[in-house]
Amino acid sequence: MQKFFLVISFFLIPIVLIAQTDDIDGKLKAQEEQQKLEEEANKKTDTLTTEFYKIYYLDGRTETVDTSLTITKDYKFNFTRKDNFELIKMSNVGHTYNSLGYDFSHNDYPKMGALGKHFNYFEKNDIGYYEVPTPFTELFAKSTFEQGQILDALISVNFNPNYNLTLAHKGYKSLGKYQSIKSRGNQFRLSSIFNSNNGLTNVKLHFTSQNLFNDENGGLDPDSIYFFEQAPDYFVLDESGNQIQNDDGTYEMIYYDGYLDRSRLGTNTYASGSLYSKRFFTDISRVILNKVEKNTSLIFGFQYTHEYKKLNFKEDRGGSFFGDYFSVDPQDTSINDLSRFILDENLFYLKSNINKLGIIHLQFKQIKWKNTFQIESDLDLIEMLNPKQSKILINWKKNLPNFSLYFDFDNSLKDSFKSNKIEIGIESNFLKNFKFAISGTQLERSPNFNFVLHRSQYESYNWYNDDLIDEKISKISLDISYKNYVNLSSEYNIIDNFTFFRESANPLVGEFDLFRKAIPNQSINEIKYYKVKLYSNIPIGKFSIINTAQYQKKDQILETGELSAINVPEWITRNTIMYSSKLFNRSLDIQTGVTFNYFTKFWANIYNPLISEFVVQNYIEIGEFPRFDLFFNAKIQQTRVFLKVEHLNSSLSGYDYYSDPFTPYRDLSVRFGLVWNFFQ
Repeated sequence: MQKFFLVISFFLIPIVLIAQTDDIDGKLKAQEEQQKLEEEANKKTDTLTTEFYKIYYLDGRTETVDTSLTITKDYKFNFTRKDNFELIKMSNVGHTYNSLGYDFSHNDYPKMGALGKHFNYFEKNDIGYYEVPTPFTELFAKSTFEQGQILDALISVNFNPNYNLTLAHKGYKSLGKYQSIKSRGNQFRLSSIFNSNNGLTNVKLHFTSQNLFNDENGGLDPDSIYFFEQAPDYFVLDESGNQIQNDDGTYEMIYYDGYLDRSRLGTNTYASGSLYSKRFFTDISRVILNKVEKNTSLIFGFQYTHEYKKLNFKEDRGGSFFGDYFSVDPQDTSINDLSRFILDENLFYLKSNINKLGIIHLQFKQIKWKNTFQIESDLDLIEMLNPKQSKILINWKKNLPNFSLYFDFDNSLKDSFKSNKIEIGIESNFLKNFKFAISGTQLERSPNFNFVLHRSQYESYNWYNDDLIDEKISKISLDISYKNYVNLSSEYNIIDNFTFFRESANPLVGEFDLFRKAIPNQSINEIKYYKVKLYSNIPIGKFSIINTAQYQKKDQILETGELSAINVPEWITRNTIMYSSKLFNRSLDIQTGVTFNYFTKFWANIYNPLISEFVVQNYIEIGEFPRFDLFFNAKIQQTRVFLKVEHLNSSLSGYDYYSDPFTPYRDLSVRFGLVWNFFQ
């Protein structure tokens, strides 16, 4: 296994030269100038703002530390620290998310799979490289369910203007309300950035170590679904099991709130799943040509990535929920599915900025994968995939006075495990306060590794598909915005050979309630998927009305026996009414209000913990349950405090709210936490 170590140490001793003369007037003048410089330096130090604290990302984004209190901060104060508008949470913190919408713009090489375990996974583009004038610390803390908490701590220090080191650790634990749903994890990140004195050499590196653990229950069993939905009023039955009818025609009911204690509800299985990962990344670049007067530069660089993942599914005692299983020792009925995934990537790039031609970015990438399984079974299947791939990438962007043009080209040199892309777009701000962007994209990508090969002790979860066809996606997108008040975005996708997991259990004979059998599948006919999203933020004095609404639809011609592959609710809405004010001589900022969430009914995907994937089903619909969240947030100096009553109306609207067909959404809960920034 290739090993790559990079150690950088850099020390800078500032030297101050003070002019000295024999002339007394010259000395006095020098002292006055020195005093003036010190006063200016102190003034600059006193006027440092958060804009001086910068964060750089590999995809080209540059952000500054933002300590403001806005509705966006409220939307992002969650486990992933991202706006989860198109996602719905499962019953416990630290678990997976079900999708309410899809984004087909990403074109990366095939992944390991197990996407249900990656919603909170720190990818390369999630790691920030800091530049801070003074030591910077951020603490994120939030309560969980029953037992546990979330704590994400980060500290960043520039030892000198050219060298920064950032350490971060996220730890969490949550017992949850239901049986076998506990989650816990540790995610350590180290990042560093170095610039040489002459500004010609730049080095970025990071290391991550992530351990994500979840107890898995496969959702509620059929009896528990009945007790969940009917609580707390149940029908009284006679000795024959029939409902007892009253004289007025109604049925006799009995009140029993015992099953509002969710830990009394039964589940389909008792298992555990984990994802363990380590990643080493290095980016070294060198400026080989820099002519400021001609606005021309040329940069050569090299990136290296080594990433190791281990995915594990365990059951102390194999059951019938996933079907029959292999057992070498009849006395040993435990299940232990283990797979390992290794990625090695070498990337060479040349980046030029030529005044008349624009910014051109040329890349050559070499990728090597290794996906292995450690399974004891009687099947004669391969246990490893070990492909290689090479790619050429060209990115071009030209900035003009009122608009900019860009072109992206990504082509794989081998036919297997490829990802190709052609995109052209235009961005403009020719009207004051208006922004406009339109783009067209053509994608071709191979399915993830777990569609091709999967091994398990469960007999039905073993396959090797070397004949899968690459997905092809054509996309047009449009984005229009006016200041921060209104944003309209839309996209239209045509998808061929869409690859997904489908549930093959037969609902007509009751298998679907008691059995899970996911198999890889590809759509025969093309799928047309489009969505339009409108965001508005309208201030009215101290009040604000923030609305986000998304309309989406899918068209697919179905053959006999074929499932509808992409299922989404037609409408998703999030509406917030908020009051904001400043108190105590403007030293305290507060915001309070209520947020309404809603989506229409649709055939939601079902989470399969054995493969850590969401599986398509066309038998049970979820949705059309309103959710009201009451929040109160405050900011004192650089500390933001968040208090929220989630799903305030859970006991009023009926217990028919689900995150997937067998997993209930969260009941009413009170959550609180804070984000605390230190600028030393």
